[in-house]
Amino acid sequence: MNNSKPFAHHFIWLSTLFILGSSIINLPFKNADKLTFLGFLIAFLLSIALIFAVYKFDFLKYPIMFLAIYFVGEALIVFLQFISQTLLNNNQNFWVLLLFLATLIYFCFRKATEIFNFSLVCGVVCGLLLVFFFFSTLKDFNPENIYIYSFPKINNLFSQALPYIKSVTLPTAVLTLYAKQTNTTKTVAFSGICVGNAFLLISIFNSVLLFGAQMAGEFDYPYAMAISTVTFGNLFSRLDGFSYFIYFVTALIKITVCINVIKQEINVRAN
Repeated sequence: MNNSKPFAHHFIWLSTLFILGSSIINLPFKNADKLTFLGFLIAFLLSIALIFAVYKFDFLKYPIMFLAIYFVGEALIVFLQFISQTLLNNNQNFWVLLLFLATLIYFCFRKATEIFNFSLVCGVVCGLLLVFFFFSTLKDFNPENIYIYSFPKINNLFSQALPYIKSVTLPTAVLTLYAKQTNTTKTVAFSGICVGNAFLLISIFNSVLLFGAQMAGEFDYPYAMAISTVTFGNLFSRLDGFSYFIYFVTALIKITVCINVIKQEINVRAN
């Protein structure tokens, strides 16, 4: 299957959902400060370099397999912790978990084209929701939260970049290998990873511009807290249900892609 033309937009939206993954739930991390966006930029630039490396060097697929296994567990744990701590009704937790696992099992046995079609529809919806939440909280933003008044020290910058390298750069390796497995061109993979990081940056901006990097980092779920502040006039609007859809779909796609990467490599070695 060649995704250079007919599935280009599908892969871009799949990339967006994958990159948001569990990161949208817990970014920015604790210890974040005003250098957090510079840390993100460093991780993003490393991601771009990693795309070309994975396409060029075939041996990288072996360590990427272990990364894929790790991110399956990481994304599942983060999602389940979020659900268990935000849904007060235990019955809700059970049904959400059951639906999530059932959907995950279903997609693990479907063709890539079906995953792409699902990602296109859900990706557009999630993208629109992210933009909507951003502009709904725009009036409460404080631009001073991202001002940098002095040249950053290298060790401080590294400490801010490290969490993003783990949550942004390393998953890019898995996504790029999936692009290779589905015959997606390097250009499409590059576009998808850029778009995905742009939407992830929107979600981080949303939290940091509202609360400041340090306060946002103290919250267990910064983006969820940002959404909880959405108001229309003098009315607060509980839009948590819409955000749960984002968390559900992004975690689902991240885990599905990782599992499919592992399956593909196992099948290749078996044959």
